[in-house]
Amino acid sequence: MAAGPIGVLMIGAGGHARVCLEALRDDPYLHVVGTVSSDGAGVEGLLVDVLGRDEDLKNIAVREGADHAFVAIGGNSTRMAALQRCREAGLQLANAVSRFAMVSSSAVVGDGVALLPGSVINAAAHLGDGVIVNTTASVDHDCLIGVGVHIGPGAVLAGGVRVGAGAFVGMGARVLPGVSIGANAVVGAGAVVVADVADGVTVVGVPAKPLGGAGA
Repeated sequence: MAAGPIGVLMIGAGGHARVCLEALRDDPYLHVVGTVSSDGAGVEGLLVDVLGRDEDLKNIAVREGADHAFVAIGGNSTRMAALQRCREAGLQLANAVSRFAMVSSSAVVGDGVALLPGSVINAAAHLGDGVIVNTTASVDHDCLIGVGVHIGPGAVLAGGVRVGAGAFVGMGARVLPGVSIGANAVVGAGAVVVADVADGVTVVGVPAKPLGGAGA
């Protein structure tokens, strides 16, 4: 007898969760039992029940028969803290991969990753745990994306780009081939990154430069 779908408890109940929920439902092997949030509330019309607060996620997962979780939170530090709570609760991390995402068979994708509609992950790219590749964003060949990175809608990473843990690449940004973006760095929306960005630095503009400083 074939096993039934895998029960998944979602963490997060905001706008980002709407998109992630649809991606989770694209996988016929997953069944989202409901979601939890920091305050036990969610956005109107989420299409899944909010079952309680995330502080009680372990008990809720047991009650609902879920042994997997997915964190549908856009903010990097908040998302990674929730991923850790899920692991401590003994939950495995599911991936939310939209049926409209394109993922190379040679790409390596970590756990708790969101690949949203129109996203492209090309050959030999490596994505760490908890990464978001948002709507229509693309990660080209041989990129190395660290844990907890968020690549915003429409952003484009050329081949061989390195992005450190916890970094954020804003909507519509462009990163040229071989450039490295440091851990916890921020690339502003629409920026074009032509040189390496140090850890924790925010860059904006075309070409991208540090806020309040000279050359990236």
